[in-house]
Amino acid sequence: MQIAIMGGTGQLGRATIAKLIPLHGAENIIAVTRSPSRAADLKAQGVQVRAGDYSDQASLKAAYQGVDTVHLIPTKSMPRERVQEVQNAIDAAKEAGVRRLVHVGIVGTDVRNGFVIMPYLLYAESAIVTSGMAWTLLRNAYYAEPVADWLPEILRMGTIPYPFGAGSHAWATRDDMARAAAAVLASTEHEGEVLNLTGPAAHSVAELCQIVTRVTGKQITHREATMDDYIQACLVDGESEAFARLLGTLYLPVQAGLTSFASADIETLTGRAPESIEHFLTRSWKATQGDH
Repeated sequence: MQIAIMGGTGQLGRATIAKLIPLHGAENIIAVTRSPSRAADLKAQGVQVRAGDYSDQASLKAAYQGVDTVHLIPTKSMPRERVQEVQNAIDAAKEAGVRRLVHVGIVGTDVRNGFVIMPYLLYAESAIVTSGMAWTLLRNAYYAEPVADWLPEILRMGTIPYPFGAGSHAWATRDDMARAAAAVLASTEHEGEVLNLTGPAAHSVAELCQIVTRVTGKQITHREATMDDYIQACLVDGESEAFARLLGTLYLPVQAGLTSFASADIETLTGRAPESIEHFLTRSWKATQGDH
């Protein structure tokens, strides 16, 4: 069974391939990328590399030849472009005789979700389900890695200005989500399922402040943050105002309570519980302090 990974040279694509190789064999994995020259390391491991661009349906049809399953990791385009991209992938997969699509989305996908890319996610999931092909929908939690990357700035601010309101979130690591995706891709047992790939517990910002205090030994005080507080923090961090406002919409579904849950799906899929945000931040913090 040949499995094609869209965005195979991206961070999530590479992580998924790394987890999939021992389960399915490198020779049965195809990394589809716009830049095959960036995939020399994957080729060296025995992974097939094929050129393919979401915006070029013909290139996808060629890349999908002989493929059973296509893993759709979306691009970072804006929603309108992403809609066309996923439709290109669906049409190309049908023409190439692909049997199954596995799509990476986001937890809290719902018509009430105000995140700016939600129109794409609603379209993509419904288009895949009605495509006539077998399917599995993965809904990933927000990555834990950006929280770790933001720790120096959090310490400087003395607070965490995530505008969660009364909501909470169960952050998960890219590694854990890739591990779960690989388990789905290597099996046919999860067709027709919607799986939420989250960390083991949902935390409020107040709880996250307590976690960061324990991890770093520096007092982080919870102060209720508004969207403007978050945007201002992003501006200080060097982001443009337009991008900061776009990024801020990521927290609207949290405020609405659409992400205030933890799922057991990662542990069910892989036999191992996902790493907690506290354990991950502790590892990351020690690494930056030179304590391995």
